Amino acid sequence: MDPQTIYKLAVIFLYSYFATLWSIPYVIAKSRKYGYMVSDQYKKNKKKIPLLGGVSMFIGILIALSLSEILLDPLKLGSLFVFYFVVIVYGLYGLLDDMFKFKTRYDKILVTLVLTLPIASLIPDTIVHFFGYSIDLNGFYALLFVPLFVMFVANAINLHAGYNGLTLGLELILLAAISIKVCMNHGLDSLLFIIPVLGAVIAFFPSVWNPAKALAGNVGDFLVGSAIGGILIINNLAWFGLFILIPHIINFIMDTYTILITKTPDVKFGKLRKDGTIQAPHSMKYKSLKFLIVSWFRLTEKQATLVLYALTGVFCVVGLIWF
Repeated sequence: MDPQTIYKLAVIFLYSYFATLWSIPYVIAKSRKYGYMVSDQYKKNKKKIPLLGGVSMFIGILIALSLSEILLDPLKLGSLFVFYFVVIVYGLYGLLDDMFKFKTRYDKILVTLVLTLPIASLIPDTIVHFFGYSIDLNGFYALLFVPLFVMFVANAINLHAGYNGLTLGLELILLAAISIKVCMNHGLDSLLFIIPVLGAVIAFFPSVWNPAKALAGNVGDFLVGSAIGGILIINNLAWFGLFILIPHIINFIMDTYTILITKTPDVKFGKLRKDGTIQAPHSMKYKSLKFLIVSWFRLTEKQATLVLYALTGVFCVVGLIWF
């Protein structure tokens, strides 16, 4: 391993980690001051907690990118900035969604599709490999498949939420698996795109773990979700990515079928039983994995979160072995 590469990656990671850590109290205080608070639904007192905690990850990534300018050559810096332009735009869209509460949920898909187009410039080739066959999709791949892929991953990750620490914990598991796979395939240098977002997620995760001090909100979920989709696509790991995201894909299909196809009125939260376990809304049993597992088993919020961690963890391990 090149010591200089390790040094640069470590410094960028530390920039992101400590900048995020430093900004958390500030973001929480401002969220409280301006009323961006939501009730913690699965606690007996339903205490209100800050919604916009993910802004701290946004700040951490921005500072890490700014300071990385002194470490990287212009070519790498240019690619890194193009990549994180898309990630930051997704984060900004999530922030607007948190602030203005966009009502038409599937309009998000069309908007984020357009926002993803700049990442096409980072795609090394346009060949899709599928079970031994290779197809060159040319411009169709870069200008349609790539934005669709990143958009879908970001939205699927954003949708797989609802419990303290669920979304961010799943993102951390996915980032760990992707980091290992990228190192295996392309070497340590390829971690450059992962390191800023990884540092921010690790720093913020303790704040969302049960009982949460803050939530990542749509700003955090879209920020990290778009980074995961982008990292997979620029490293030619689309099939690996789709495999480790199978729980998210199933969750997305369940939600789409229940809300969009059957047009069942949405019920976002279940009820808390006296023993601390969650009772899923009867009409929403098949809307999401989080409601499905608490319909099958009597689980507390923390237990349900750990079960969903384990499910994604299994797919990540199998994906690393199989692909």
